[in-house]
Amino acid sequence: MPLGKSILIVGFFTLFFINPVNSHDTKQLDKWLEHCPNNQFCFEHPVSLILANVQAIDSIAGQLENKNLILTYDLGRYASTFSELSSATSELIIIDGHHGRILIQQNKMALTIANVSGNTSFSMLIEFKNTIELDQGKRIFKSVKFKP
Repeated sequence: MPLGKSILIVGFFTLFFINPVNSHDTKQLDKWLEHCPNNQFCFEHPVSLILANVQAIDSIAGQLENKNLILTYDLGRYASTFSELSSATSELIIIDGHHGRILIQQNKMALTIANVSGNTSFSMLIEFKNTIELDQGKRIFKSVKFKP
């Protein structure tokens, strides 16, 4: 009987240590927050992003950053179309029912939506400080939701 108990105990500890909840994979442990600038739109971002002080005159604009990336957004008449990303790859996407484009060039990912409502456009740029993380960038972009 002691051999049976030993096998059960070893089996239990083996399952415990290979359980993904106990894994040291930081991607699983990342927490995300929702940010809703002026209650006009919302998007999700990693909790490590900190709001930077940015002044905007005629739009809702802001910047968040951490040690890995800088994220900027602009909802307004003159939101960027990212013409400076002239050699970027382009991908069409629908965000919250609006037709947009994702541009990717080097360590930058950009989202542009030409028409959110009336003369209002939307742009978001994620600039990774090291290597680009496509999954993280697309998760942020796909989480954008506009308020009526």
